Amino acid sequence: WQIGNSFFSLCDAGATFFYCGNAPTWISQSVIAGGFIFGSNTGGADREHNPYWNPLSAQVNDDVTTVKGAHQLSFGGGALYGRMIEKARFADGGQLTFTGAVTGMGMADFLTGRLSTLFQGQPNKHQANQLNLNAYVTDTWKLTPRLTANLGVRWDPYLPQRIPDIVSGIPGAVYNFNHDRFVRGIYSTVFKNAPAGFYYPGDPGFPGRSGINDQYWHFTPRVGFAWDVKGDGKTSLRASYSYGYVFLTGIWREDTSGSNPWGGRTTVTQPGGGLDAPWRDNGGSPFPYVVDKNAPFTPRGLFLTQKPDMKTPNVYSWNLSIQRQIGSNWLASASYIGTRTLHVWGQYPVNPAVFLGFDPCVLDGVPYVTCSAPANTDARRLLSLERPRDGAKIGHLAEFDDGGVQKYNGMLLSLQRRMAKGVTFSGNYTWSHCQGNYSDINQNGPPANETYTKPGDRNFDNGNCFSDRRQIFNATAVAQTPKFSNHTMQMLASGWTVSGIYRVSSGAPVNVVIGTDVALTGTNLQRPNQISPNPYKDRSGRPSTQWVNPAGFAPPAPGTFGNVGWNSLVGPGQWSFDMGLSRTFNVREAQRIEIRAEAFNVTNSFIPGCPQAFVNPFLSPCSPSGLSGVPSVGGGITIGNSTALNSNTFGQIRSAMDPRIMQFALKYAF
Repeated sequence: WQIGNSFFSLCDAGATFFYCGNAPTWISQSVIAGGFIFGSNTGGADREHNPYWNPLSAQVNDDVTTVKGAHQLSFGGGALYGRMIEKARFADGGQLTFTGAVTGMGMADFLTGRLSTLFQGQPNKHQANQLNLNAYVTDTWKLTPRLTANLGVRWDPYLPQRIPDIVSGIPGAVYNFNHDRFVRGIYSTVFKNAPAGFYYPGDPGFPGRSGINDQYWHFTPRVGFAWDVKGDGKTSLRASYSYGYVFLTGIWREDTSGSNPWGGRTTVTQPGGGLDAPWRDNGGSPFPYVVDKNAPFTPRGLFLTQKPDMKTPNVYSWNLSIQRQIGSNWLASASYIGTRTLHVWGQYPVNPAVFLGFDPCVLDGVPYVTCSAPANTDARRLLSLERPRDGAKIGHLAEFDDGGVQKYNGMLLSLQRRMAKGVTFSGNYTWSHCQGNYSDINQNGPPANETYTKPGDRNFDNGNCFSDRRQIFNATAVAQTPKFSNHTMQMLASGWTVSGIYRVSSGAPVNVVIGTDVALTGTNLQRPNQISPNPYKDRSGRPSTQWVNPAGFAPPAPGTFGNVGWNSLVGPGQWSFDMGLSRTFNVREAQRIEIRAEAFNVTNSFIPGCPQAFVNPFLSPCSPSGLSGVPSVGGGITIGNSTALNSNTFGQIRSAMDPRIMQFALKYAF
């Protein structure tokens, strides 16, 4: 609405609500990396039993604009409230992993009952809410008839997600871990059975209901300009710089709610009772139990924690572009785009296993013929060596780490043709590179065993981003059939619109992993040594071909890490060709019918996926957000496109993009 003679205000408010639930399904199995896993959620998210996800968001914004001479001033603000409620049940059915660690074959381990890991927990509910506030002011200043500048600043405080109490006096799934408290033997007053070092809402020194301090002094500047180079409106030069913050998704902390005591998720490594009695040496199965002050803490529980002074990721962005109109219908442009993201969240392994050599030793009173072996991984964990009684309750302990960095640099060339004689066209080519520390900040939140590969060295996992595609070309064309003068031709052929989209890109990064814990640290995604100058073999991209050369890699010596870089290989290039056909028929003056047919992968061509051991069935292989994995130390799946050296399908093309898919639509407008 208008305020006075020169102020204009635009206010909007809205809310969204969503509910998703699954019916009970079957127990599934997956053949992965030379072994196999069976149990709940081994094949995807639908392998849960009556879970649900219930996100809610509501927002209100107000923007005010006024013009004062050569200045167009805009200012405003807003508030966004988000809430996530969900119930996760993928752990209560258990996951049993057989990697072939004993006999060399996963199936043989299964037949002899030699269980590698048991991962289990109880159903757990997760709830989080967050309030995002913002305010801004910008000035679009016309310095000269040919030069316009834009200046602005935005207030974007970081108010971390709050985790409400599940019942009065029993906090929800949020906690911190302090190593000094652990060493000094300081215990929580909230949960009586928690190991030393952990503290919760209600304990002295715990920050609110989030575990992270509020950060109000977040101000982000931005500046830009547009210059009409010749003053004829046909050539422009533009540049901008901005600084902003990135906030977590509402589901990020889901795995935190699976920790003790709420979900009790735990991993038992090579249990002495084998498949017959995996809980025998731990006093029997602890499930189910009631979450209260006296709730039990399962042995070797999985934990995710954070530091109170955690910073939210911030992004620096800059670009420079030149645009030129060619003739009356064509527009060409060339742009440079750069970003640098600081404080990228990863996970630091607080409780890795310590490599103690291969001589005999005694750990917590138990003699071992070989001091460092997969069977005594938990006994060699750092906290178990420092305080065995408390350490026995702690398995994987990951601490969110805000020290990561990612950077992107790209060149974008584009060409557009405005609609003329019934035809429009646009095309663009991007040459870019994204690299930095490993992180899945845009995913659904990491499990506790998804940490940096090498304890104490985040840069060991520095490499290509999951989304890195060095070259991308897109072309889009739309054509309308002419209006024929002949009545019959007009009825049959006029009014049709034909569209086509062609896309081709470089391959996605591929991470080569060993598939086993050669370093004997209990961390995942350990990589081999590259022993051949050329890591590739058959790059034709045909089905079942050997894309990566198995002879080009070898496991490093026990207790060490390999020299292969993170995401250092590249999978097959991707391409797609899609088409659409539509027409609108006028029925009456205010009524019309539109018919539309679309075909994806029109030629029904085989388009290879990435060479990998496992592909999440809900995401396309080699997609930027693709999830895939190999059996991790302690179960679970990992992010990215990985292929495991100990798999009999290592480096092979075993997946493909979608075949031809056609869809038809009919719309009636009145």
